[in-house]
Amino acid sequence: MKILILLFGLTAALGTAGKKTASDIEEIQHRQELKELERYPNLLPEVVITISRDSLMK
Repeated sequence: MKILILLFGLTAALGTAGKKTASDIEEIQHRQELKELERYPNLLPEVVITISRDSLMK
């Protein structure tokens, strides 16, 4: 009985460690992607909205 409890505990510990490792790897990948995107310039078009003063007075 003690061996089964020990095996269950080891399995649970390994599963938890695996989950933590997977989440750490995912976070590192996100950081690397953000660092890579910082190298590129802003490719969004610049939009300038202008309005005449006459239309403001109405």
